[in-house]
Amino acid sequence: MIKFGTDGWRGVISEDYTFNNVRLVARAIADYVNGRGEAEAGMVVGYDARFLSKRYAEDCAAVIAAQGVKVWLADDILPTPALTWQVKDRAAAGGVMITASHNPADYNGLKFKAAYGGSASPEIVADIEKYVRRLEETGDEFPKQALTDDVEKFAPEEAYLAHVRQMLDAKLLKGFKGKILFDVMHGAAMGYAVKLAGEYGLDLAEIRSDYNPSFGGVSPEPIEKNLGALRAVVEREKPVIALATDGDGDRIGAMDADGRFINPHQIMALLTKYLVEKRGWTGGVVQTLTVSELVKKVAAKYGLELYETPVGFKYVANLMLQKDILIGGEESGGIGIKNYIPERDGILLGFLLIEMVAAYGKTLGQLLDEMMNELGYYYYGREDLHLANAQKERLMETLKTNPPEVIGKQKVVSANCSDGCKLYLTDGWVMFRASGTEPIVRVYSEANSEENLAQLLATAVNYAKAE
Repeated sequence: MIKFGTDGWRGVISEDYTFNNVRLVARAIADYVNGRGEAEAGMVVGYDARFLSKRYAEDCAAVIAAQGVKVWLADDILPTPALTWQVKDRAAAGGVMITASHNPADYNGLKFKAAYGGSASPEIVADIEKYVRRLEETGDEFPKQALTDDVEKFAPEEAYLAHVRQMLDAKLLKGFKGKILFDVMHGAAMGYAVKLAGEYGLDLAEIRSDYNPSFGGVSPEPIEKNLGALRAVVEREKPVIALATDGDGDRIGAMDADGRFINPHQIMALLTKYLVEKRGWTGGVVQTLTVSELVKKVAAKYGLELYETPVGFKYVANLMLQKDILIGGEESGGIGIKNYIPERDGILLGFLLIEMVAAYGKTLGQLLDEMMNELGYYYYGREDLHLANAQKERLMETLKTNPPEVIGKQKVVSANCSDGCKLYLTDGWVMFRASGTEPIVRVYSEANSEENLAQLLATAVNYAKAE
C-alpha cells in the first residue's frame, strides 16, 4: 500500500518506490486534478539530485499529460521551494516534486504542492490517497508512456531567485563583510546560493555542491551529526557564518563562527526576534509539537499569539493561510515566514540569517547567548531508534493507553498524545513519535542543561527499547 506521510510519499528505491508505483501515483494525481476540473490550470513537475529523480519526474509528467492535464517540467535539478513558487506563479492546479528530502540515499519520494504555493493540506492528501487506493484495487500495471511535445520545459532559477530577492534587504547584504560558507549537502540547492550571493557581492562559497546521489554516505539532513564536513571547513576558513540546507533545499541549519551548531529551534527564535525588532513585522507564531520551549518564550516576550500543531509543515502552512502568521516552523528546520508563499525555504532563510548578523553586528552565537541569558537555557536532543514495525506500534499504543508516571527520576506532569506522545515533566519534556516513512521511532527531549538532557534522552531511549 502506498502511503503518504507528513510530507508526501517516500520509499526505498526498487523496493517500494518503483517506476510502476510512481506512475500509479502520477495517474492518481491526474485523476484528482481532472476530478476538480482543473486540467487547463496544469501541473508543474520537478526533481531533486537523487538517484533516478529525473527519470521519475519524466514518467510523472508523461502520465499526467496523457490524462489531458497541461504539464510544465523542470529542465534541471531544482530546490523544492523553487518548484513551489512555479506552482503559485503560474496559477497551476498543483505541483509534483520528486524528492525524498532528508532521507538516506536509498530512498526517493514525491511531494504534492497545492495551488496556493505550499504543502498540501491533510484534506488534499486524503483526496489524492482515495484515488491511489482505487488504482491499487484494480491491480493494473502502469506501463511507461512517452514524453510528448505537449509537455513544456521550463528553467526555474531566474524566476525563483527574483522571488527570493524581493524578501531580502539589499542594502544590509551589500554591506556585509566577511566569509560565508553554505553547505548544500550534495542536494538540490546546488549553485543557487552562489548565484544569489553574487547579486550582493557577498564572499560566499558552497561546499558539497557537486552531484553525488549517494550524498557522500551521509543523509542530507542539516543536523549536527551530519555536518562534520562543514565544521571542518569552518575550523579551517573561519567564516562569520556557516549555513546548510537539506536534500531538496527547504530546510535550514547553521553554525556560528567558532563551529558551534545553531539548531532549527534557535534559528526560529532568532528569526522571530529579527523580524519583530528590525523589520517591525507582527503576527502569530506557529510551532509543531516537537519545537523547543524557547520559541514559546520569544513569542511571549513580544506578545505574539502562539499556535501549536501536529508534526508536519502542512499543518503550519494551513494556519499561515488562515491567520496572520509571522513565522511558523518545525523541529527539522522547515520554517516559513509571512509575506512569502506558505512554504519552507532553506535558501531564503539562510540569507535572512546573513542579513540578521549584518543588522545586529553580532554573530549567531552572540545573539543566541544574549537571548538565553534573558529567557532561559534550553538544550534539545533527538535520537532515531530503528525498531521493527511491530515493536514500533506496540510502543506507541502503550504510550497512548498506559503512559509512564515517571521518566528517570522525573514525574510525568501531563501528556499530549495527539501526534506521537509528548510527556511534560517537572523539568523539561520527552516525546516519542513513529516515522510515517521509515521503520524509526524518533525520541525528542529538552532540558535546562546539557547534562540533564543527556540523562533524560538516555532514559527515554531505554524506555522505548524496553517496550
